[in-house]
Formats: sequence, C-alpha cells, structure tokens
Amino acid sequence: MTGTALALLICWGSANGQTADTRPVFEAASVKPAGPFVPTPNLVFMRGGPGSDDPGQIAWTRVTLTTVLTRAYEVSRDQISGPDWLNTEMYSIVAKIPRNTTSHQFDLMLQDLLAKRFHLTLHHATRDFPAYDLVVASGGPKMKPWRPDANAVTVPPASATFPHGLDKGGFPVLPPGATTLTTIRNGVVYSTNRSTMAGFAAQLGGMVNLSDGSSSATPRVVDKTGLTGKFDFRLEFAMSVMPLSGERGDQPPPDESGASDLAGSGGPTLFTALEKQLGLRLQKGKKASLDLLVIDHVDKVPTQN
Repeated sequence: MTGTALALLICWGSANGQTADTRPVFEAASVKPAGPFVPTPNLVFMRGGPGSDDPGQIAWTRVTLTTVLTRAYEVSRDQISGPDWLNTEMYSIVAKIPRNTTSHQFDLMLQDLLAKRFHLTLHHATRDFPAYDLVVASGGPKMKPWRPDANAVTVPPASATFPHGLDKGGFPVLPPGATTLTTIRNGVVYSTNRSTMAGFAAQLGGMVNLSDGSSSATPRVVDKTGLTGKFDFRLEFAMSVMPLSGERGDQPPPDESGASDLAGSGGPTLFTALEKQLGLRLQKGKKASLDLLVIDHVDKVPTQN
C-alpha cells in the first residue's frame, strides 16, 4: 500500500469515529454526575442515538450506569453483577455520534466511554435463568387483532411513555406509538398492550416476578404461540403479598401444581389471568444460560471531560 493510500485510509477511519486499530469512539462526549437518585418512572431522560429522530447525538440527562451497561452490552439488568450504587448514582451523558453509525458500533462507543471515563473492567460468566414458553391455551386466543387507525396521530416512542390517563376500567390509556403501559394500584397490576406476541413475551418475565413476589432472577419467556401481527389487549392480575423463596423457575406454574388460582390479595395470579383473559398459557421451558457481566472495577466519579 502506498503512503498516499495509507493516509487516505487513516483519514477515512478518523472521519467515521475510528482508526484502523481501535474500536469506534464518539466524536466528543461529556460525562458528569447528575445528582442523587430520584425515582421518576414516567419521565424520559434518554434521547437520541441510532434509530431515533436524532441519530447524530445522545442526550442522556439522568441515567444510572446499570442503564448504560444494559445498552452497551445488550443485556438485561439481572445480567449485571456489581456494586449497588450502579443502580442509584445518576449521570448526564451527552455525546456526538459519527455519521452512519450502526447500532452495534454505538454499543462499542458506549463500552469505550465506560472504560475511559469510569475505568470499567469486567469479565464474563454464565448464569442460568428460569424460563417459560408462551403458548396458546386449549380454548384458543381471546385477543383482538390490532387495526391501525388511519386518523391516529403518530407519537414518538419517547413521549408515548408519559401518562395519558386511565380508562373506565382503571387501565392506562395507550397513545399511538406506544406498545405497553402498566400501572399498579392496591396490589393489582393493570396492563394495556398493543403488541406482537414476541414483544409481549419479552415483558412477561418481569410480570411473573410481580405476580409471585420473587426478587430473584427474572424468568425469560419465549413466544411459541405461532400468532403473527399485533394485538390489542388488556391484562389484570394481582401481586403476591409474600415473596416466594428460591427462583421462580424452580416452582411449577399454578395450573400444573394444583395451587390456588388467587394471589395473596385475592385477585387472579398472572398464570390464571393469562388463560382466562387472553387465552394464553405459560409452561415451563428449559433454563436459559445467558451471559453475566461481572464488574471487577468501576469508578463512581468519572474522569473530567
């Protein structure tokens, strides 16, 4: 390769946020502590990035390192083992992203940022998670296919997470652009959905924990319904008063064990509600062996910009 060609290659790599021997990096990034943790589940503090309406930058004004790690390494929160403050210390991250950055390259940029600004080091391990298969119950599905409203105004996903009130049944009103909204009142979970079965299955692991009171590993749920397209449906079930000991995956679902169909509050368990309200069923699947990020070192205070 001639000197001129090599120079052109280096210039091209730098213009795209990377060099020939390094991973992709942000063109510029600011990382600052953002004050104490305040639970604000209905507010959105993460905007921009690949696939959004502002792919050239991110403005994450109040995020935890757990949130950043889940995006950077494409894992769930329960696939991270580290100090408790990863879930409570808040940070502001503003970064400029090179043009034509892919989602995978963006993840690598976040990994580089964590290593340089927080001196993050980690190693990978494997953790077994309980698993369920989502299937159609014997009576068939009871959900209505979603019919797009030609007159509906499209709402960006970020703003769609803001509360839009409750309907007469106490379920959250789902605005255009949103796929699920959930509220909890008096020990009862009310969930409004406009989702594919695969998307719904991805949410069900957390709902299993809400239903049985477990604080252990979140079960993984695989869609095996064979149903295609989106469906409009609502789901109501009771939270358990007393947590179960051990992993939920070591316990058979209520309809397999002969246990009560009612949770501690007297309302239906998730397993009962799924079958009676939606015509769906959760059955035990093989445990899922997934990647576990074990944090060896991470600074609480980032290096200066």
